[in-house]
Amino acid sequence: MVLSAKVKHESQNKVVNLTVPKQQPKRRKLKFKLGGPTVILFILLGFIFYSFGGQAIEMYNVRHEITKIREQMDELQEKNAELRKQVEQLNSDAFIEREAREKLGYVKPGEKIILEAQPGAANAAGGSTSAKRSNPEIH
Repeated sequence: MVLSAKVKHESQNKVVNLTVPKQQPKRRKLKFKLGGPTVILFILLGFIFYSFGGQAIEMYNVRHEITKIREQMDELQEKNAELRKQVEQLNSDAFIEREAREKLGYVKPGEKIILEAQPGAANAAGGSTSAKRSNPEIH
């Protein structure tokens, strides 16, 4: 590629065209020789990086798994504590008595059961005098 320039000389008031050839940068060829010791060194370094890299990845996976297991263990311990409380409540005498009264209709001697009258319950039963106990109130 050729560059051109116009130069004006002050003394002559004349324009002169100059052409300047563009110089190509000199390219140096890099000579890199791979000898036997250099190849062995690269192979040895590659093996070391591969070994340590594999171990680092395995350690990361193990740590991640340990944290997941600890989280699961914490959740199970909380659930276990809730279930123990529930078992204590279910085994208490007050709970057993309440369930026997509500579901089985047990009453203590001298208590009266008051049933809630529902409109249309006698007509739906076909005129029978026996009514279903929905929510008995015990006094």
